[in-house]
Amino acid sequence: MNIRSIFLKRRLWKIGIYEIYNEDEIFKRALVQPFHIIGEKGFRKNFSYQSTIADPFLFVKDLVLYVFYEAQTDFGAGEIWAQSMNAVGEWSNHGCVIKESFHLSYPQVFAYNNNIYMVPEAAASGNVFLYRSTLFPIKWERSKVLVAESLLDPSIIIRPEGIYLFGTTRSDDLKMYHSRSFEDEFVELDVVISNCKSTARNAGAILEVNNKIYRVAQDCKRTYGEKIHVFEINKLGLNGYSERLIESEIFANRPSWASEGYHHLSLARLGDRTFVAVDGFAWDTRLNKASLIWLKFIFLIKKHIGL
Repeated sequence: MNIRSIFLKRRLWKIGIYEIYNEDEIFKRALVQPFHIIGEKGFRKNFSYQSTIADPFLFVKDLVLYVFYEAQTDFGAGEIWAQSMNAVGEWSNHGCVIKESFHLSYPQVFAYNNNIYMVPEAAASGNVFLYRSTLFPIKWERSKVLVAESLLDPSIIIRPEGIYLFGTTRSDDLKMYHSRSFEDEFVELDVVISNCKSTARNAGAILEVNNKIYRVAQDCKRTYGEKIHVFEINKLGLNGYSERLIESEIFANRPSWASEGYHHLSLARLGDRTFVAVDGFAWDTRLNKASLIWLKFIFLIKKHIGL
């Protein structure tokens, strides 16, 4: 941490959970307000203030809606946290479910062969890891390395011919890998889906809606997390890939908590109900900024004297 970083403008990321009643609305978040927001409120009082609550992935098990997400303070690496909503709308906070010595984010959770797995982003480690749930949702074990490469926002989709993994390199190449199963090796396919900052990073899992497949992509060309593009995938297979842009802005009017940008979307169905999660950021308040500067000075002093 350097002195200059203390005075930078700070993003405050939150997650909004929506219930939608028409699947045509999945990619259209107009003036509708989320019924649940995950993120910090009020004054930054201590080192545990989570300024980043982002990358939500929804998952349904036993009539309970779960949301797994990245949580990060200004003083540590990202961790994977979870909350859930039961059938009567009551929310529970399960806290941190995976913590590593390296940064974690983007926790895609899915079921496969009677197990529940997670593939988070672990690019800081130089690998893409597969985690298996041993006590859902709070305990996970690292199962194996899927790809020995530093990939951003790795996304899994399971198809009849096997498993596809999409991931973006540090040089903004969105690559595609394939394996017959999680027991087999993932092989890089001879295709680069995108190498443009406006479309190369995934903004959530590959979505299947009304017998169509969609890829959501972050637009990071002008600034990180500016907005989300939606692509319909026309071809996905071992013999090639193609997609076409169908939506370039999911918020017709951005809410205050996502006024400056957003970069992730997730979808889940619970019975006949459909839920969408979106993250977004606004600039932190001046008061919170002043508090952060003070806390960072304290942090630097403690670090210097070895506390």
